[in-house]
Amino acid sequence: MKPKVFSGYEVFVIVILTILQFTLILDFMVMSPLGPFLMPKLNITPAQFGMVVSAYAFSAGLSGILAAGFADRFDRKKLLLFFYI
Repeated sequence: MKPKVFSGYEVFVIVILTILQFTLILDFMVMSPLGPFLMPKLNITPAQFGMVVSAYAFSAGLSGILAAGFADRFDRKKLLLFFYI
């Protein structure tokens, strides 16, 4: 008989974090398929659209790094719930 690798609570936390990460990455993934619809409406070239998508990704990464110091001052659970909702 193998011992349990994860407790029920640990599995729950992993599932919640997986769902959270999926919804965050969905923001980036939904931009590319919208390109053919957005480029004519905004009158931009594919290169400009690529810059917009890249700027969005880099700004999200930079804000995550900068927010890390801010987040250490507060309870992480409440902070995640506040910003996620």
